[in-house]
Formats: sequence, C-alpha cells, structure tokens
Amino acid sequence: MTRVPLLSRKRALAKILEKVAGPVRFSDHIVGRVEALYKRACQLGLEGVISKRGESLYRSGRTREWLKTKCHASQEFVIGGFTDPAGARVGLGALLLGVHNEQGELVYAGRVGTGFTHQSLVELRSRMDRMKTQSSPFANPPRAPSRERLHWIRPELAAEVEFTGWTRDGLLRHPSFKGLREDKPAAKIKRERAVPPSSGNAGGADGHSAGVKVAGIALTHPDRVLYPEQNITKHDLALFYEKISHWILPHLAGRPLSLVRCPQGHQKECFYQKHVGENLPDWVRRVSIKERGSFGKYVVIDSLPGLISLVQMGVLEIHTWGSRADRIEQPDRLTFDLDPDPDLKWSRMIDAARALRRKLGGLGLNAFVKTTGGKGLHVVVPITRKYEWDEIKQFCKGVAEQMTREAPERFLATMSKAKRKGKIFIDYLRNGRGATAIAAYSTRARDGAPVSTPVTWEELSAGVRPDQFNVRNLLQRLSRLRKDPWEGYESARRQITAAMMKEVLRDASAVRE
Repeated sequence: MTRVPLLSRKRALAKILEKVAGPVRFSDHIVGRVEALYKRACQLGLEGVISKRGESLYRSGRTREWLKTKCHASQEFVIGGFTDPAGARVGLGALLLGVHNEQGELVYAGRVGTGFTHQSLVELRSRMDRMKTQSSPFANPPRAPSRERLHWIRPELAAEVEFTGWTRDGLLRHPSFKGLREDKPAAKIKRERAVPPSSGNAGGADGHSAGVKVAGIALTHPDRVLYPEQNITKHDLALFYEKISHWILPHLAGRPLSLVRCPQGHQKECFYQKHVGENLPDWVRRVSIKERGSFGKYVVIDSLPGLISLVQMGVLEIHTWGSRADRIEQPDRLTFDLDPDPDLKWSRMIDAARALRRKLGGLGLNAFVKTTGGKGLHVVVPITRKYEWDEIKQFCKGVAEQMTREAPERFLATMSKAKRKGKIFIDYLRNGRGATAIAAYSTRARDGAPVSTPVTWEELSAGVRPDQFNVRNLLQRLSRLRKDPWEGYESARRQITAAMMKEVLRDASAVRE
C-alpha cells in the first residue's frame, strides 16, 4: 500500500476498522478550512493539527507532504548544564539548553526554569550530578550573572520544551520543560523551523500589536513586559487569567479588593491601592465602606471582563476581604497565614499546617490550604456569616494562642521577628476588619511570576512548595486535575457556635493571664 495515495489508503483502513470495537479508532480528516480548524484546535487546548497531502504516497522520514502545526512551539533540546536552585526551590534552578548548528556545534539556546515538579527537580539533579564536566559543551557558552554558578554536563540528555518563539539572538521565549526524551539521540538535535497554519496569516501571530483585546477589554501596551525573567507581557497575563477565569472568579466575585499595581512590571515601581478614584472601566464596580467617620471606595469585580480590566490597570496582585460587599460586617471565611522563620525547614511548615487543621477540626471547622506564592501557606476556613469582625478576630487570635501554648517551641502568636527564630508565626491578623489576604489563583509581584494556588492536603504532605506554581506551569497543573483541590468548599461551611467561641476565648484568656 506504500505506493497508493493517502486518501485511498485511508478508505481501505476505514473499511477494515468499520466493525472493530476496542481502543483502535479510525482518525478521520477535514479537507480545507485550515485556519478555522487550527484556531479551534488551539482554543480547545490541543497540541495543534497535522496536515497531509491527500494524493501523496507513503515515504518514510520527514517531508513537506506531512506537516505538524503546533499551537505552542515545542521541540527537543540538548541539556548542556544547569544552575543551582534559589530560595525554597530544590534540585536545580534552570536547565541550560542547546541545539546543533550545520557545522555540528552545540549552540546555546537559552535556559528553562519552569514546568518542573518537585520530584523531577530532585531526580534531574541526581542524574546530572553524575554527568558533570569541567568544560562547557557549548560553542558559545552563556555567562553567569553575578552570584550564580553554572554547572556543565556531558551533552547526552534531550529535553522536550514548549515555548512561544525565538528572540533575535537565537534564544527561547517563554520556555517550559515537558520532560526528558529518552528516545531522541542528543547528537542529532537541531533547531526546527516553524510552519505557519497558512501562507496568508503569518503576520502579527504573537498578538503584540495595537488594538489587542481579551474578553472584550482593549489592552494598551499589550507587549509591555511585566515579568522580565519569563518575558511575560501584559497580553500574556490577560490570556492566562482568561484561561483560569472559572477557577479564580469564585474567590473574587462580590468581595472588596485591595490591589498591588505595577504598571511597568514587577521590577519597577509598584504600589498598594485600597481606594479607587472615579475613572474605572465599566466592568469594575465600586462599593462604599465606612472608615473612621468617612467612606472609602473599594473595587469589586464579578466577571471575566472585570478581571481583565484589572490586568489593563497593571494589577499583579489581587487581595480580598474576608467578607462580601452585601454583608460587609460579617466575614464568611477565616484565614491563618503561616509565616516561618526564613531558615526553617519546609517539612516543619507542612507539619504546622496539618497541626492547625487538626486544631480547627477538633472545634468542628473544615480547613483548606493554599500556597501563597511567597514563603508561607494559608489555611482557609469557610464559615457561615454570624459574628462581626471584632469577635472573629478574637476567635482567630485565641486559636493561634492555643497552638502557641501547646507547642511554644514551634509557634508564636506575635509578629516579633526577634522571637521568630526556629518558629512559625500564626498570623491571625488577616481576620481583622479591612485586612486582606492574597486571593486564590492570583499572581504575585515577585520573581518567577508565582501564583497563590489551592492544593489538597495530600499534595501538601507530598511536599508542594510555596512558590511551586506560576504563570507558566499552572495551566498544565489545572488541565491534569481530576477534581478541584478545594472540592466541597461551599458545603464545608460551618457556623462558629457560642460553644466554640467560649472554649477558644476561655483558653486564650488563661494564656494571657
């Protein structure tokens, strides 16, 4: 059949498989409409489309009669080295990648520092430590920034990397690690050339032009870089929030917000904004809240256009009240911020969060946990609206003081930095009127574009890190989830009873005495 045209081969195959049940399926095709098909494939989150000439005969190897057009560019790269991890990260910081040129030299193509799991970071580091060499395998080795050390390895490993394009200097844009390719010989890896979905629609494909809209909201300066380390632009951030809107909006809708705005990116001037002026987009509403004899105007959003409007305003962090605008004086959730001594082992933080969960569970309350995108964890408790702010704050303070009394060597309930050595501050102050906490699925104005991310208690026990999830890898995580990590959050609401309040405040009074 190799000398029979493709369409004839497919007709024969379809007939054979017509009555076959099981895992084998005939893959049908669409003739024409390539631009619409490509666009729809990308909207559905598919890898891309494959195009074949209907009259072509079978030929092995790569030809122009068989093309793969990817929604996101990806290919294999040779791993030539790595950097050390920084902060709370383990294993490695980034992989140093390369491709072979026509002369057979390994040419540096950039570094990839996102897309890894905790396990893959540890396993890669262990494997590469056995492959270290003294000299660089690259014909044009990269220079290390100050205070960063580069490690070279034998160029024998191939990595699959997804990216959005190439810079003029031949470096990758927005790379994300997908895994090792054990089936690919590293010596044969060269730079692949992208194939556009059609010859008439190649211009402006990156969307970084004037007049860009996301969810109907026009973005000014869409190509402005907000996170230089990952080259994440305002347009990229708007698309990110559009894709995760059904995850983040339930945590924002109806709540007064405080914002961290960084119009020029997180490395430039940023400012914290509680009150807003008159000139707001139509999708952003204001709510008046009484404050010491006057009224402050706060932002409230309820929809995707409202969320994208915040991106247009240069917002990189979204912080929420613990109550909703319709009953502002009665909180509907508690937030405990576990803030550790910077030198504390991460396993101690995990133990602390689980201990707090047990304490709250013993009172009859359900607790959920999320990363902060910083150094700590938030333990969040959904409650029914009954008590007002002062009572809720005293209750949370009482819980923190109980934990401190039971394990004074592990916890403290005061903000003192001097006393925090080797301990974890159980910050209950986020439960006061006007206090806020970073919203679930909000980005942070920090290096690496981290995202505050809900996780399951099982994931936390497996070693999830506080800055593990970011703009580049969160979508991959969400696409693989079988269920919401906070499934059952609404049904888990419980009322803080008078008996709970009495128990906690009685014990707290005993501590203070």
